[in-house]
Amino acid sequence: MMPRYLSLSWKILLLMLSMLLLLLLWFTGLSLLHMNEQFNRQQAQRKAQGQQYFEFYNQSSAQQLLTWLQTHVELQQLHLADDFDQFATGLATQLEPLQQNFAVRQLSLFGPQQQLLYRSNAALPGNSNDIVARTLAEHSPQTLISCDVQCDKLLTLPLLDRHGEVAVLLATTDMTEVLFNLHQALGVEVAILRDSTDNNGLQRFTLLQASDHQLLQQLYQVLPAQFDMAQARRDGLVLTLQQHSYYLHFITLDPAGNGSHLLLMLEDVSAAVTENRRYQRRIIAVAGGCFLALLLLITLVTRRISRRILQLARALPLLAQRRYAAFRQQSTLQPGLLQDELTTFADSVLTLSHELETLDQQLQENTTNLQKMAMFDQLTGLANRNMLQYQLNLALAGLQHQPGYVGLLFLDLDNFKDINNSRSHAVGDLLLIETAQRLKSLAQPSDVVCRFGGDEFAIVLMHISTPEQAEQLAARVLALFDTGFTPEQGMVSLSASIGVACSADAGFAAEELIRRADLAMYQAKHNGRNRCFVFAEQMSSDLANRMQLEAELRQALAQQQFSLSLQPQVNLTTGMLCGFEALLRWQHPQRGMVAPDEFISVLEQAQLMPEVGYWVFERSCQHCVALKELGLPQVVIAVNLSADQFLDRNLPDNFAAILQKYALSAGHFELELTESTLVSHVSETLDVMHRLKAQGFAFAIDDFGTGYSSLNYLKQMPVSTIKIDRSFVMGMLDNPADHQIVASTIAMVHKLGLKVVAEGVESLAHLQLLQQHSCDFAQGYYLSRPLPEAQLADFVTHQVLQQQWPASLLP
Repeated sequence: MMPRYLSLSWKILLLMLSMLLLLLLWFTGLSLLHMNEQFNRQQAQRKAQGQQYFEFYNQSSAQQLLTWLQTHVELQQLHLADDFDQFATGLATQLEPLQQNFAVRQLSLFGPQQQLLYRSNAALPGNSNDIVARTLAEHSPQTLISCDVQCDKLLTLPLLDRHGEVAVLLATTDMTEVLFNLHQALGVEVAILRDSTDNNGLQRFTLLQASDHQLLQQLYQVLPAQFDMAQARRDGLVLTLQQHSYYLHFITLDPAGNGSHLLLMLEDVSAAVTENRRYQRRIIAVAGGCFLALLLLITLVTRRISRRILQLARALPLLAQRRYAAFRQQSTLQPGLLQDELTTFADSVLTLSHELETLDQQLQENTTNLQKMAMFDQLTGLANRNMLQYQLNLALAGLQHQPGYVGLLFLDLDNFKDINNSRSHAVGDLLLIETAQRLKSLAQPSDVVCRFGGDEFAIVLMHISTPEQAEQLAARVLALFDTGFTPEQGMVSLSASIGVACSADAGFAAEELIRRADLAMYQAKHNGRNRCFVFAEQMSSDLANRMQLEAELRQALAQQQFSLSLQPQVNLTTGMLCGFEALLRWQHPQRGMVAPDEFISVLEQAQLMPEVGYWVFERSCQHCVALKELGLPQVVIAVNLSADQFLDRNLPDNFAAILQKYALSAGHFELELTESTLVSHVSETLDVMHRLKAQGFAFAIDDFGTGYSSLNYLKQMPVSTIKIDRSFVMGMLDNPADHQIVASTIAMVHKLGLKVVAEGVESLAHLQLLQQHSCDFAQGYYLSRPLPEAQLADFVTHQVLQQQWPASLLP
């Protein structure tokens, strides 16, 4: 899905409008918030004023009544009376003026023991006993607001007779006068409410007294069913009734009590609300006008910018088309009243067009040379890796129109690095040039011969009818190397390992075809070199397994998971133990003991054998010291050396350092080499062997008869022992050919003055037959399996030194 287009001017416009809208919203919200806060402050002041007025009128009416009562008491000269009876009798005459002047509803007199001496009517206020008791206790006037059906104000005055006895005069007055005064002073409707909650949890109000009952009843009908009463008491409540807005102030009458009785001040705030709304509309109108004005201004500015940018954008593709004159004509901008960044940008683009035109001419002149350098190898003149990629893509794409196969031969010269090291890189370059010429002479005109890199070559068969044609060409390529190469320094023999991969799929990736051919070539290397392998899917999984095993081997080397097992060797002439062969073992933490056949080749391919080999030799030195301490000072330990380790120029010096570390002589060790190691690098092998021989090491040829045996090489090398491969020894009882090979080998080796070790002795019959042919030494499962390191000391102590082994096994 193509992304939607939005011009730069619109993006700038939307950005500016968004910022402007946010700014206007912030300003408008701030103004409205300020207006609401001002309105709330006014109402809070109004509530505080109402509370002050209520307290003033309440205290004023109480003080007037108290003054009148005190005057009456003084006129009656109660302080000269013996008791309160005459004063109580006279109270009845004062009730009427008190009702007329102070709205006294009830008048009572209580004796010193809180006994009732007089009351104007049968009903007493509910809280009369409490306020009388407090007055008797404190000997001072008390006031209290008591609410039931309506709210009354209770006022007490303590009285003294001649004897100092204290009586309490209790007067109950109506709150109507206080409410009326408050209504007149503030110009608001007032009422007294009782706040309660019904069984359903809903807020209920009972109207006790009010200046306007009808209005309050109507407001009660529009009161929300549920609201926060605590917030309403704190901040007030606004109700709308018949297009009028009323602000309700709730003031607690008895703060020391449960707060269920409230003084309600009802103020008509319609004018203020209307003014606030008018102010809000004005603010919004001003903000909207500013927004539209700035919108018009930004649109005019961005439209000019967008028009000029689009003009340049329409002209820029002409640069890609190399139409420089047309670009300069279309991209020229009309001069404006004022210069700006776009003018500078347009001038820079015109300058760029001139420079690009000059560069384009130079590039055209150099393109041919650059293409040749990029697509062909400078040494051999063959196509290089880039050309290989290009030709493979071309050939695979052609399968859409012409079905068939595209073949790829990937070949690598065997051991070419050794030639560079031993002869020189100049000789190596001559060999590469001659190899390229031979490959070109063999290829068809339609084939593409490439030098992939280093000593790797590739041949692309652009179109073949069957995969077998690629295999046939690979066989002819191998035959090319049967004839030696003759540079000035002397003849050189070369071989190659070839991998073959084919594809009939036009959508197949060139990289995958190269990878497959490379994997097949690797399999050819792995299986002895100088051969050809065709790619199979199993090769990919084999490579993955090998890489996993290589990683685990590196970890095993770092975590000391390797160990040695020592297989005893018996002298068949004396019947005594003559030595051990050190065999490498790997105890995998998950897979357990891994067979050497599974990991030795991977160690060699990963070039880990030199490091492992030095570890094996040092570990063998440690066992040699242990054997000497156990009482076997003359035992020889045979240590296998890999080709990579044996070709290490520092091998003699490293072995000498290890021997010095453990105070051992080289005569305690025999170094075993395979035939392939000996004959692959004869000159280097002889030099290292003589240096080690001078130190005192003995040499043995391992697996004799399975490699490329050469008596001529054998006579040149300082070898003392030949080991017959176990495959011949195990088969000599059943196969006359194997029997003859073993007998002939023993006789031949003895004539050369060397000793013979037979491997793979599995039975007494094998042992007897070897003794008949005068074999010198033997080892195998019949005599003893390889001993793990932990069992070596017990075997020597209880078997060898006690002369129970190998005597019990020999005939």
